[in-house]
Amino acid sequence: MAISLSHRQKAIAVLLLAGLVFYLLSWSSFGRLAQWPFIILTTFIHELGHGLTAIVVGGEFVSMHLYADASGLAKLRLPNNGLSRALAAAGGLLAPSLFGGVLIWAGRSTKRSSRVFLALSIVMLFSCILWIRSLFGLTVIGGLGVGFLALARLRRPGLHQFLIQFIGVHMLVDTLTRTLGYLMSSSAKVDGSIRHSDTAAIADALVGPPLLYGILIAISALSIFWFSLRATYFR
Repeated sequence: MAISLSHRQKAIAVLLLAGLVFYLLSWSSFGRLAQWPFIILTTFIHELGHGLTAIVVGGEFVSMHLYADASGLAKLRLPNNGLSRALAAAGGLLAPSLFGGVLIWAGRSTKRSSRVFLALSIVMLFSCILWIRSLFGLTVIGGLGVGFLALARLRRPGLHQFLIQFIGVHMLVDTLTRTLGYLMSSSAKVDGSIRHSDTAAIADALVGPPLLYGILIAISALSIFWFSLRATYFR
């Protein structure tokens, strides 16, 4: 059913407000501290993307570790072929964009926002049971999951809509800043140790330099956000 112009204007206003709040928070140390849990949430989605893609290609999602420096590591068992390894690596890189696009789309209506917000809290809590094995990850994602679940039970659809939009915008900004820099690198620091980046893993599994795959993933990630915004607000 087509959304009315008044509802569309309201949803766009919420989206812009979420972006403004994110921008203002980034200018102060307190604001950056307030953003930190959402940065960890983006890392969680990134590692979850690796794991779920591994399951789709016939592998196993063994465990996930999250660290205080906002890095993470997904331990996987994959079929012995390059395509499966490449897809599992790309799944993590594209997950924040895909998930952020879904959140922006869901934020168009208060009812859908509340449902997606509840689903997000459940995914976080089940991930703590099934995959997260670092104490830091269990504390942060488990704490956020419990907090989000408590908020989801409140009859505050406007609050749910704002939070869903805020998280979606955060993942968009994170893609444009931290993630894009990571895409163009062949190495990454994970809990203080230097490891191959995901784009280097794709290059090892297929052919070509990591930079090529970084550019392709960056174009794909930005395209996902563009189409999600277009489908949500400009149709």
